[in-house]
Order: sequence, then C-alpha cells, then structure tokens
Amino acid sequence: MKSADAEGTACNRYTFSYPALKGLGHFIHTYVCDGNPIPTFQGEPERVAIDNDINAFASSLWEALDKDNKISLYVRYTDIASGEYEDVIINKNK
Repeated sequence: MKSADAEGTACNRYTFSYPALKGLGHFIHTYVCDGNPIPTFQGEPERVAIDNDINAFASSLWEALDKDNKISLYVRYTDIASGEYEDVIINKNK
C-alpha cells in the first residue's frame, strides 16, 4: 500500500460500495500472503461465496486461516430488508 506522503507518516483510507447480491460478499483480511514480515493486505476486497448458514460460513473462514496467525474472526449476516442481523465471533483464546 502506498503511503499518503513521501515520509510514510500518513496513510490513504479507501471505502468500497457493492450492490447487495444474494450469496456474494466482499471481505478485507489483514494479510495478503505469507512472508517475513507478513505483508499487509492491499487492493480491492476479495469476492467470496456466502453460505446460507452463518455458522458453516464462519467455520469455513476460520478453517481457511493460517493456524499460526489466526486470532479472532467476526462474521455478521444482515437482512437488508428488515435490518435484523446475526453475529458469530470466534476467538482462539475462547
């Protein structure tokens, strides 16, 4: 990611807006790949297919994370029409 200034004392912040499409989501994760140090994520959010079952989806995300680097995961399903939502939080220290 490019710094907002030449000295590296500021950063750019980006927002993304996508239409709500059933079964499709976008996510930003902390890291882009393995490395030493691990490089931070950059670019547009990743597309992901979303299961109808929040627990199954959260579990699949959790299991996809590198076991040495995962700490916690927050997943929220929101019904756009009603505003109702359901949350799942997984923490390795639970």
